[in-house]
Amino acid sequence: MDKRALFTIPEFILSGVLLFFIQFGNILHPIAVSGWVDFVILLLVIAEFCFLFIPSRYKLLVLKRNNYSLVFSLLFVIFFILNRFFILSRGNTGFIAIPPALILARNFFIWTGIFSRFKKISLFFEGITMYPAKTILFSFLAVIVVGTILLMLPFATSTGKGLSIIDALFTSTSAVCVTGLIVVDTATAFSFWGKLIILTLIQIGGISIMILSYFTIFSLKKNISIKEKLMLSYMLNEKDMSHISKAIRNIIYTSFIIEGIGTVLLLVPFRAKSSSWGGTFFLSIFHAISAFCNAGFSLFSNSLASFTGSFYVNTVIASLIILGGLSFIVLNNITGTFTWWIGHIRGKSKQRYEKLQVNTIVILIATAILILTGMLLIYGLEHSRSLAGYSLGKQYLAAFFQSVTLRTAGFNTISFSNLSTTTLMIMGVFMFVGAAAGSTAGGIKINNVAVIFAYIKSFLTNSNSVVLLKHSIPKEKVLKSMLILLFGLCAVVLGIVFLSYFEHAPIQNIIFETISAFGTVGLSTGLTSHLTSQGKIVISILMFMGRLGPLTILAAASRHRPNIHMEFPVGEISIG
Repeated sequence: MDKRALFTIPEFILSGVLLFFIQFGNILHPIAVSGWVDFVILLLVIAEFCFLFIPSRYKLLVLKRNNYSLVFSLLFVIFFILNRFFILSRGNTGFIAIPPALILARNFFIWTGIFSRFKKISLFFEGITMYPAKTILFSFLAVIVVGTILLMLPFATSTGKGLSIIDALFTSTSAVCVTGLIVVDTATAFSFWGKLIILTLIQIGGISIMILSYFTIFSLKKNISIKEKLMLSYMLNEKDMSHISKAIRNIIYTSFIIEGIGTVLLLVPFRAKSSSWGGTFFLSIFHAISAFCNAGFSLFSNSLASFTGSFYVNTVIASLIILGGLSFIVLNNITGTFTWWIGHIRGKSKQRYEKLQVNTIVILIATAILILTGMLLIYGLEHSRSLAGYSLGKQYLAAFFQSVTLRTAGFNTISFSNLSTTTLMIMGVFMFVGAAAGSTAGGIKINNVAVIFAYIKSFLTNSNSVVLLKHSIPKEKVLKSMLILLFGLCAVVLGIVFLSYFEHAPIQNIIFETISAFGTVGLSTGLTSHLTSQGKIVISILMFMGRLGPLTILAAASRHRPNIHMEFPVGEISIG
């Protein structure tokens, strides 16, 4: 029988901390937010009980072993009912006069629960750090929560009131998941500090908070444990743990160098958009980081529509997007090969020859094909519609740039409200595919699509092995690629169903918005700014799932049990 105690999730910390400040301070509206917290805590209590009680064979023993937790939870339900009673009895007649004694007793009860559960909470977090997938998931959640709190503070917005909790959560999720979908105008709704918070969240989300943290540790010449090395090797897909330090340094240096070059290149064209060099520099570094991280956030209300005809700006931004979407593994491989050839030409190369890997070649070829195909399709479908008012050169430039942004970047130089349904659906396919695995972009990744096509080819040719560029692909890789495709399709379909239920909008716009969120693209037909609270939550979940990726989410959600080899009788089932 499972001997874990009930309710290992530290829900009472959430309730105790928030309600203490909500009900005795004036940070947030006391009734609306405390109501949300009540419902969240109650759902967590019920869910945790069901997850432990229902699967167990010895249900009576579960109740006996967790009698204290059950009593504790029943008391919380009683307080919840009493709280709701006072709210409902008052109706909408103003502030609710909940008896102070009830508030004090309830919060004292919650804080007592916190102190009595420190050991369980520490075990919970220890369990998280044991598994890399869970560590990644919760680190992203933690950054999103911190970003949400910061964006709710008065100094973050231009009005001095802060964002509502739903809008702050949506914006923080969009920034950390490098998506770019917005419910408020980034250019006008936020103060300088609010924009700086968003920029920081984008950088953390693009590179990952753990990589930044371990880069600091390595820079200070500190050692890390074997467990931490295993986690980093999982994140970086690096089998040789002796190269972990080098891999992390390469990621950070590559990112900062590319973003720095992009910032310098954007200074001149952005000078006319600001009254000072300080403002120009901030515009440049914001858009350089947003482009390289494939975030799509812009400090211009019309995104980059003002630069539709600027070959220079389009080329710089597009180059940053493409580089960010290639993945750090590919960039390092290309850099290593290029460095060797330069040294070889100069007769000074002493390092071992580093050839382009199969993964690199696949990504480069697929990226070129997707960008070129996307450009031709957008131009062919829209040259007499939304692009009709532009010159021929400007049409091709706009089609090229929008094809690049389908790599999950989110910038736009043309209006999406006038695009045909056919164009939106084709764009949806490109957004669903996304960019390379291990990059700052989203989607199901072109690596997986290439493996799936290789498998289909092997099936059609009745081949015994899956071959890609004259290299055999292991069966495990094929199965994972299929799993990622299935997960992505299920997530998008469920997103469309929920969003169509909550929102009254054309179905093509709902489909486009759903794929854009899951692919962490950030392109929108205009629906996002008019979403209901429920719709914003659906889109936020899709952005989070798309950024982490199916494998990380499934690995984090799986129950870790000893690997027992079992063989079952073969079952006959009809396929066709």
